[in-house]
Amino acid sequence: MKTHLFIVLLLVGIINSNAQKPDPNTNRTQFKLKFAPHIGLTNLEDGMFIHHAGKDPIAQIQFIAAQGFQGIEDNFMKIRSKEQQLAIARELKKQGMQLGSFVHNTTTWQDATLVSKPSEVQEIILKEIRETIEVAKRVDGKYLTLLSGKSHPTMERQYQKANFIENLRVIAEEAEKAGLILGLEAINGKEFPGTFITKVTDAYEIVKAVNSPSIKLTFGMYHVQIENGNIINNFDQTFDEIAYIHMADNPGRSEPGTGEMNFENLLKHIYYSGYTGFIDMEHVTSVAGKKGEQHIIQIYKDLNEKL
Repeated sequence: MKTHLFIVLLLVGIINSNAQKPDPNTNRTQFKLKFAPHIGLTNLEDGMFIHHAGKDPIAQIQFIAAQGFQGIEDNFMKIRSKEQQLAIARELKKQGMQLGSFVHNTTTWQDATLVSKPSEVQEIILKEIRETIEVAKRVDGKYLTLLSGKSHPTMERQYQKANFIENLRVIAEEAEKAGLILGLEAINGKEFPGTFITKVTDAYEIVKAVNSPSIKLTFGMYHVQIENGNIINNFDQTFDEIAYIHMADNPGRSEPGTGEMNFENLLKHIYYSGYTGFIDMEHVTSVAGKKGEQHIIQIYKDLNEKL
């Protein structure tokens, strides 16, 4: 009798133990928008959650996945080693996540290549896009951030614009074959003096002129706020060409709630617009250490609940 009782109690204990075993997915937030934390914003080692996960990108992806985020952004994917690129791709697949955007023109974004005469720079831009295509294949990536680079120091702007359009058409031809989408992003000239495309209105005009399914718009809310303002109207006006969104508050390029932008209203507007692409969390953290990183997670949970 005692033996039977012991077995019964043992079985009950096992059942209860299994029943109480925590589900690793229990605490994952079901985000309604595809927010993508970065694993490198201004350099290879400034990931958004390095105080929780360390600087190893694989550990960062695991931590990001555990919070419920569906993807990551990595501005510097193209300059990572081939081995690290492949490891990141494997981990994203394992976690059921996607790679968001990475920067295409890492070698020419600070010079006047794209506004120069096509005959003078074609070899450079073809080499760059073909390198990007190889990386995109390796990491199963589709979306690229395209930066205009600097203005030409002596050429009139109208001629630069014509050159820019022709050079983007050369890039587009290669990108279309590979199934890639490059989002032209206007970045503010206050922080990046000399940049050719600083206003989203100009970026939209260029994208329309190129007229390619592979050359679209990256809507950087932080930069739009600085250069254009009126974010909701500009979002609506450019919506048909938007492939990607970046977000950060202004001033300071920090997390939502640290500046002048009403992200509760902005994200509601984006959500109800039907936009289904990624929204890269392209910002720094205003509070240092783990406390600041936990604060960011909570901000996005709160914003998610208000959608």
